Amino acid sequence: MPVKRRYGKRRTNDAAELAAWRDAFLHRWDFFRDLEEFGLGTDEAVAAAFPEAWARLGGAFLDQFEQHPSRSPEPPYGLVTYGDPRNAS
Repeated sequence: MPVKRRYGKRRTNDAAELAAWRDAFLHRWDFFRDLEEFGLGTDEAVAAAFPEAWARLGGAFLDQFEQHPSRSPEPPYGLVTYGDPRNAS
């Protein structure tokens, strides 16, 4: 009898969490439900967790956003709403 295939558990880190928050940081909404993996399955849950996530991950997001050659000319929602987390010390 063949051995049952086992899949490894998905590991999450800051880079994976930052990628999941990308749409929300840009546009306010998690269009593709990437944040469900982090227990944020509703728009209300995303909105409630947004300030803390922006304070923690917003600086890294802005660094990537500013370096991207085809970035949107419109500023990200997180920056407009909560300011630059890199300046909050």
